[in-house]
Amino acid sequence: MIKNYLLLLIFIGVGCPVYSQAVHAGRYLDMGAVEYGKGNYKEAIVLFQKCVAQCQKAGAEKILGRAYNNIGNASSQMGQSEFALKNYHLALNISKAINDSLTIAKTTKNIGALYEEQRDFGPAMNYYQSALILSKKINNQPLMADCLNNMGIVYEQQFNYPKALEAYQRAFGIYNAEEDQERISMTLNNLAIVYKYQKDYSNSIQKYNEALALATKLDNKFMVAATQNNLGNVFALTGNYKKSLALCQLANQNARAIKAQEIIVESYDGIATAHEKLYNLSAALAFRKLYEKEKASFINTDRSGQLAEMQVKYETEIKEGEIKSLTQESKIRKLKINEQELQIQKRNYTILAFLLLLAVLAVAAYLWHRQHQLKMQLETEKTIRETEEQERVRIAKDIHDDLGSGLSKINFLSEIIFQKTEQLPEIRSSSESVKETAAKMIENMRDLIWVLNSENTTLANLIARIREYTTDYLEDFPIELHYSFPEKLQQTPITKESHRELFMVVKETLNNIAKHAQSTAVNLTVIFNSEELILTIRDNGIGFDQQKNATGNGLNNMKSRLKAIGGKCTISSEKDQGTIVEVIVPLQKIYKATSAVIKQKS
Repeated sequence: MIKNYLLLLIFIGVGCPVYSQAVHAGRYLDMGAVEYGKGNYKEAIVLFQKCVAQCQKAGAEKILGRAYNNIGNASSQMGQSEFALKNYHLALNISKAINDSLTIAKTTKNIGALYEEQRDFGPAMNYYQSALILSKKINNQPLMADCLNNMGIVYEQQFNYPKALEAYQRAFGIYNAEEDQERISMTLNNLAIVYKYQKDYSNSIQKYNEALALATKLDNKFMVAATQNNLGNVFALTGNYKKSLALCQLANQNARAIKAQEIIVESYDGIATAHEKLYNLSAALAFRKLYEKEKASFINTDRSGQLAEMQVKYETEIKEGEIKSLTQESKIRKLKINEQELQIQKRNYTILAFLLLLAVLAVAAYLWHRQHQLKMQLETEKTIRETEEQERVRIAKDIHDDLGSGLSKINFLSEIIFQKTEQLPEIRSSSESVKETAAKMIENMRDLIWVLNSENTTLANLIARIREYTTDYLEDFPIELHYSFPEKLQQTPITKESHRELFMVVKETLNNIAKHAQSTAVNLTVIFNSEELILTIRDNGIGFDQQKNATGNGLNNMKSRLKAIGGKCTISSEKDQGTIVEVIVPLQKIYKATSAVIKQKS
């Protein structure tokens, strides 16, 4: 989804400079702001660079810092992350030198947004929090709201939806009070994304439509394209793939017009998905290739490494400046020290610093190379897994369609044989066995297809499926079922493996109860704590000798299944006292990592 939305830092009240160069600088700054608002980022950069040239001639440091910040914003919009970071640091250096707190806070926030684009959430959150503290100190409400909005994005990427919703709502309240229509539109978009993750599609669509109406009214081309793409993704989740395709295509067209690279990438993904669901397979494959190509050029490990390297360089320059300042003070305090001794000391320090720098650079290069190789390996493995999973789903569906129809026919024919062989008990018994086997295979195939559908593999759906299966299965036996489940469960995605293994353990347990336990009642309980899922199945049957049956295939299969997903199974049984099967699985082992939001820069 769309995560990166940048608003220009427009400064009002710059003042009336004495020099004509400063006057021209202010005009170029305002003209660049207009072009940026229209989405003409290249033209905006040209005007901001002219502003820089005029400021350098006039010595207008305050305007100069803001111009560098704006160049960073426009460069970031065009996917030029390294160039953007360089200009942000130039803005910080100048603004700190003249104590321009407003520009320091805004530039700090923008650097955080740059790291968030590369999904480096730790540094991003640190910069946002620093900017929030500065904005509170100078009591700048709009800037506080911008920081809260961007912090909400990080929380959302970390799946902390309650905190994300809280941050967005606080930002929305400030924007409403300030009557800032553009930022209201942006925050409506981000609220819609949280509702989408919570599967509240009605609220999500409503917020997106409100955001799109505001963006259209304001002629904000970037926001229009971003919202169209996000809205298309929601319609895909509701199954309206034609509507999804139309919106994603419109978003792609608008994004390419303003060269908004990330929207182009995400819209290709939405178009490919819609074509796939509509069975336009050739079109789906073509757009999927476009998506992978554009994604690789926009976000890659090389770029992340370059950003980190530039940050280290910037921090090193600051420290070197501090060291230089201390050295100058030391020279003032020690005027009587012999000049020759100072020169010798300086040469020695220079040699030592050079050697240390070489060592640090060598270590850093080695670590970076290893990190790069690991990331590339993980990306390759991920692509292979996704391709294999898609192929497995296709094969399973083909098997279901072909084999399922054949088994249904066998089931039907065995029923006819059973009815017509009343006088032939041997044939009648065999036909009944064939019918039961075919029915069981049909049920197993349906379970397989159900699990392979990623929309079904959630924690809430697993619990619902266990309850449904248990009720249906025990309905044919004189066994009374009691169960206790949590009332409200979130649709948190879990891995297919954990879904299948947990469900198969329940099936195996119920099968053992029905065949061997001779029980009249079964209690099924599911409990969640902060870290674990605890599933307990208790019967009041005849029990069994645990030592004697410790090597049974059924019990060993259950323990092996749970061990594969990081869980464990405890079985306790006494003669005539029934059996208790307790399954404990860490939630962290079964959760599956999982659209994009819009950040605020100014």
